[in-house]
Amino acid sequence: MKWISQLFYASAFLLTTASISAAGNCGCDPCSSGSGACTGGAGGMSSSYGMVDGAGSGASLGAGGACGPSVSYETRTVMRSQMVTETREVPVTTYQRQTQTRMRSVTRRVARVETRQQTYTVNVPQTQTRTENYTVQVAVPYTEEVPYTVQVPVTTQVQQSYQVSVPYTEQVAQTYTVQVPQTSQVEQTYTVSVPYTETQTQNYMVNVPYTEQVEQAYTVQVPVQQTREETYTVSVPYTENVEQTYTVNVPVTSTRTQTYQVSVPYTEMVTQNYSVQVPYTETKTQTYSVNVPYTETVQQPYSVTVPYTEAVQQNYTVQVPYTEQVAQNYTVRVPVQETRTAYRTVSKRVPVTTMRTVSRDMGSYQSVPVTVGGGSSYSSNYGGGGYASGGRRSGVLGGLLGGLLGCKGGNGCGGGSSCGSSCGSSGGCESSCGCAPEPACPTVCYKKVWVPNVVCEQVPCTTYQTQCSQEPYTYTVTKYTCQTQTRMVPVTRTRTETRSRTVNVTKYTTEQRMRAVQVQRCRTEQRSRDYTVTKYRTETRARQVPVRRCRTETRTREIPVTTMTTQTRTRTVPVTRTRTETRTRSVPYTVMTTQQRTRMVTVQKTRQEQRTRSYQVQKTRTETRTRTVPVTTMTTQTRTRMVPVTRTRMETRTRMVPQTTMTTEQRTRTVNRTRMESQTRSRQVNFTVNVPEQRTRSYNVTVYDNVTEQVPENYTVCVPVQSTRTVQVQVCKQVPSTVQVPVYSYNTAPAMSSPVISSPVMSSPGISSGTIIDGGSSTMGGSSMQTGAGCTSCGG
Repeated sequence: MKWISQLFYASAFLLTTASISAAGNCGCDPCSSGSGACTGGAGGMSSSYGMVDGAGSGASLGAGGACGPSVSYETRTVMRSQMVTETREVPVTTYQRQTQTRMRSVTRRVARVETRQQTYTVNVPQTQTRTENYTVQVAVPYTEEVPYTVQVPVTTQVQQSYQVSVPYTEQVAQTYTVQVPQTSQVEQTYTVSVPYTETQTQNYMVNVPYTEQVEQAYTVQVPVQQTREETYTVSVPYTENVEQTYTVNVPVTSTRTQTYQVSVPYTEMVTQNYSVQVPYTETKTQTYSVNVPYTETVQQPYSVTVPYTEAVQQNYTVQVPYTEQVAQNYTVRVPVQETRTAYRTVSKRVPVTTMRTVSRDMGSYQSVPVTVGGGSSYSSNYGGGGYASGGRRSGVLGGLLGGLLGCKGGNGCGGGSSCGSSCGSSGGCESSCGCAPEPACPTVCYKKVWVPNVVCEQVPCTTYQTQCSQEPYTYTVTKYTCQTQTRMVPVTRTRTETRSRTVNVTKYTTEQRMRAVQVQRCRTEQRSRDYTVTKYRTETRARQVPVRRCRTETRTREIPVTTMTTQTRTRTVPVTRTRTETRTRSVPYTVMTTQQRTRMVTVQKTRQEQRTRSYQVQKTRTETRTRTVPVTTMTTQTRTRMVPVTRTRMETRTRMVPQTTMTTEQRTRTVNRTRMESQTRSRQVNFTVNVPEQRTRSYNVTVYDNVTEQVPENYTVCVPVQSTRTVQVQVCKQVPSTVQVPVYSYNTAPAMSSPVISSPVMSSPGISSGTIIDGGSSTMGGSSMQTGAGCTSCGG
């Protein structure tokens, strides 16, 4: 920015000086007192700069005014840009882990058995027979006369006229320009940049990795093989009520404590040394060579090739065509009909009857007595149930307890009360007592149970088998035989004839001539110039660098574990003609055991080291050398020569040409063809139809009820924490700087004879603020001078 402002001030000063001195040399000589004012057609400043417009009015400065401007310097403040390092606080967000508790819904499934009825459809196959008509395509051969057209060639001789281009030669005068080269040796000085290598040393920081062994505790689930005795039931078919013991895996949820490793990040400020390349500027003087061109006239010999023409006798060969009739053999294919016999495979469907064993259930429904206890609800768990002492019972056990305790006791009514304890036919206590109703007496109910009876029967089953047979049939085949025939074909041939002609041949002779050539040469001049070189010095600085590291922490959490507990239960099951046998077997199962183990873990870390390295820098030095260069200049000369020009004229000639035309002839031939006729035939086809039949069966379904429980659960949440850290930032700021500015002022006469008519004041570094420049007058200050005052040689 400093050199730009200096350049602007210097250019303003030059423009002002040039405008003032445009009217001539102001010698400040005193003018004669009787001569009047300074007369000059031009103003004090040149109008080409748009500052002062000289109108030629002859006005000048007042008496006693000086001719030249006065220069003063003024101090001004200029703003410059500068990079400044500032320290700022930057917000940083980190996260901390917190353990919170929430309720989680756990759903477990409770099993129960239901009996359902299912209706299903069975497709019973039935065999039926139908008559089917089908169509057969039969081939029938026949003969047909077919006319066809033949193109017969006919050759005749026809007279033909054609145009021939006959060449002839003329001599034409031609003017041409020849460039005659002239070569001279010139000594030339040139500059060469010679490279050389320097070795420099640089310090740099290296992160050296190293390894540490850290002991880490971890948990392992070790499988343990165990064996348990399992009792299962085998059913022998017959129908009775059997008490059955079954095993249920009931899920039990518990919690266990688990230890795990967590890598917790933290930030550490580390001092780091780094190198900075600081630029600085040096001014150097360079001497360079300039080749100044100049022109020199040189006489140069050159060679010219002059053409001349000679007439030469030349022999050439011509191919003359003629036509001959030649016998040609060709082959014709004649069709021949032939009848052949072949066999084809015919498939038939033959019914085959076999016997198949079918199982049928011939059972029936039978009534089974069931004891039902008193109460308002009826248990549907096979044996029924009732209420005894306010509690629900199921099966036979519920019925017996309902019979023993249903009428009296258990709830305060009955024997210890004034209410009557007799059980009526309705199965309940009388309501006139004023006490709570007692359970009803046990009753015997009858339930219908399906008793299966599986019977095996032999049922005929008809299937169809495919049988293949060979049947002969005849067909017609068309063959072709080759016959050789002869025909006459016109063939065009040529004979070779030798003829002669006179041809003009152009030859050349070489002549030596001289010409003046302008040679461009250069002389070497040494000049110098100043240039600015930017260099860098290396400075070592320190800064605080945040390093992200982690520490290992051992934490504990509660994990919900679900285990299956085996329970043995008893139920009464109506079994269809089976007896129950209890057997025992060993079942292997795997249990996972938790073990705490320790291992050594390798942790990769780094340390900073400062190292030194040498590197090669390629530089160049400037050398001046001299060489001799051949310079070739060309001189233009105009010459005249006779050139043979070959031209052509058109001539009309006649020749006989063979022409072949095609004549159309109609002929007839016999063609064997085959047409397909449709015939209808019939056959017996056996097919199977499935007749749907509705049947009903009973089956047991295990239904699971979903039971939802609320279980506490621990979970980890990352909570953000706001903090700040210090960061070094490069900022560009405006810095005030003081510079010296030249100010130019002009002295004017104390008395003015005319009013000031001024244009807007233009502020410039080369003109003071008190100077008024008039756009329509030729004087400074906008006023005319008194007669006899001022200098007549200044012009303003």
